[in-house]
Amino acid sequence: MKQRDQLYAEAIAMIEDATPQKESILYHNIYSLKVNGGYPFSSQKDVHELVNFLNSCD
Repeated sequence: MKQRDQLYAEAIAMIEDATPQKESILYHNIYSLKVNGGYPFSSQKDVHELVNFLNSCD
């Protein structure tokens, strides 16, 4: 859990033009989304790619 807390904090700091929707998407994907017993966004690289995607969606 501590690792996901750190990933979430880093992701929030990297997001451009933060909105409640973007923060919710980050939170859901880092903490809630579980696939085949694992979290698909569990590495720094995965989270950075998600942030890059969200930053490009404006």
